[in-house]
Amino acid sequence: MALDPAPLTTSHTFAALAPETVQALLECAEVVHLADGEALFRSGDGYRHAMFILYEGRLRMERADGRILRQGPGSIVGLSNYLDQAPYTATVTAEGPATVLVVPEDALRALEARRRDLYDTLNRIISERLASRARLRHPITGRLAQPVAQAMKSPVVTCDAGTTLRAALALMLERRIGSLAALDPSGLPVGLLTCAGLARAVILDGGSPDDSIMTAACEEPVQVPPDLPLWQAEEVMQREGAKYLLVAEGERLLGILSQSDVLRTALGRHTLLTGAIRDAAAVEDLARLRRELPEVAREAWESHRRASAAVRDLSEVHLALQRRCVELTVAAMERDGHGPPPCGFAVLVMGSGGRREMLLGPDQDNGLILDDGPGRPDAAATGWFERFAGRLNDHLAALGYPLCPGGIMARNPLFRKTLAQWRAQVDHLLRHPTDKAARWSNIVFDFATLYGDDRLVQALRRHLLDALRERPALLEYMAEHDAEGRPAIGPFNVLLTSREPGRRGRVDLKRNGLRIVCDAARILALSAGIGATHTGDRLDALVRHGLVSAHLASSVRTAYEELLDLLLSHQLEQVRQGAAPDSLVDPDRLSPEVKSTLRMAMRAARRFQDLLQGRFGRSAF
Repeated sequence: MALDPAPLTTSHTFAALAPETVQALLECAEVVHLADGEALFRSGDGYRHAMFILYEGRLRMERADGRILRQGPGSIVGLSNYLDQAPYTATVTAEGPATVLVVPEDALRALEARRRDLYDTLNRIISERLASRARLRHPITGRLAQPVAQAMKSPVVTCDAGTTLRAALALMLERRIGSLAALDPSGLPVGLLTCAGLARAVILDGGSPDDSIMTAACEEPVQVPPDLPLWQAEEVMQREGAKYLLVAEGERLLGILSQSDVLRTALGRHTLLTGAIRDAAAVEDLARLRRELPEVAREAWESHRRASAAVRDLSEVHLALQRRCVELTVAAMERDGHGPPPCGFAVLVMGSGGRREMLLGPDQDNGLILDDGPGRPDAAATGWFERFAGRLNDHLAALGYPLCPGGIMARNPLFRKTLAQWRAQVDHLLRHPTDKAARWSNIVFDFATLYGDDRLVQALRRHLLDALRERPALLEYMAEHDAEGRPAIGPFNVLLTSREPGRRGRVDLKRNGLRIVCDAARILALSAGIGATHTGDRLDALVRHGLVSAHLASSVRTAYEELLDLLLSHQLEQVRQGAAPDSLVDPDRLSPEVKSTLRMAMRAARRFQDLLQGRFGRSAF
């Protein structure tokens, strides 16, 4: 007798699946009936090479840490075991009669490959479970913990719903504001007009200046209470795609909050420090200011909901320090009789600096592009930049950025070239891809302008993307280099630790977590001609290009945030104790909740790596 698909299609888990996908699941599943109290599986049981879907009734899950979870129809059980091929670490029993669908592993993997909606659904569940386990490892006590009432603008400038575009624009110009709230006759907000909405109505949609704002340009207003913390308001903006929020208490309109208001409130110590860096007169002054970075990081970490936002703040201070160091080095060259730069140039920052993802202990990854206009650079100019590069790397080391162990620095002639020579070097790598070239590319291809002529950097980026389109074989080597590191999750749901001397018993969050996500995002982005370098920006672009599903990107982003949060908190604690920051975490010192989140984050990273290897790994061809 065919099973009714309704218990699945009406559940949150499977609501987005096509009817054919649900039917395929039902057809390949074995139906198992459990009596009250009967176990589906027990902690310690071997993996049964299947995933379970509760069709009818209720299940009780008792985790190893003693937590009890109850599952209703449509729930998936054993997803982690399916992902890890691992034995069960929880005991699941029926609460009353229950019907369970047992979906064989081979059939499920085949369905995932054929049915994109099922693949996306499983990624969504991973993301939701990771988000539910992810909790703040610290309370938000910084600037973004303030209520929106302290950051909003008040009073709100309003107009009636029948106001024309012409009149609305005149009012906005008169008041020098970027938004208007439209009210109905009873005084309730029914629309929100922004400069962008007004311009879109007139320029793109062909609206008349005499059209009503409600029919031509208004957005539906999003309201929040005045006591909502700013970090939650920021999340509302992201979820709703809104640049403005109306702040209201009941029916009383109190104010309006913009993205700029949130950003202005979030600016803290790093803004003041950046100003001091611009005024620094010597490298010694910069070294003293650099010692304030842990406090900048701590304030940003305590203030932001997302670790990636805190790391961006920290990266901007790192880059400000390095940029001022370049300026001081140029001045020193001229003061010592070598003259000003003999031609245009740009200083490149690479690796984590190029991605704006620097934490507390980055080393140097940099290079130089020299303008090679007619007759430039001659031998004298080449000599000037050779001296400059040596001084710059020494100054950065004195400032607190160690020399790159792999020699990826401007003092190395491989990374100090004219634009034409850089292009030729890229072409050579793409014509003759090797494992060494892949390792080099997985650092150098995350480049950005630190100082100088950005046009040189953008010209190199365009050449790289165009050349990769013609010769993509290097991407396969880069993917294989990525595969040398695997997420730190193994059989029996155990976190894998290093066996190397000095690292034994610890998980490398960078090598076996963050790097894997960064590598996959980089390779996929380069293959699509995407010029963004920040990992989050690359994930967004991959979704827009249709190369990665929104659900997979969400699970990867959440995993990345959790890994980054754990690493930043680990490094802050090391600095507090007077130790040098590293990326090695002892899992035995983590709470059960954090270990659970870490394991799920590693699973999401592995799923992303599997997608990369399936598309670009040489073993896949």
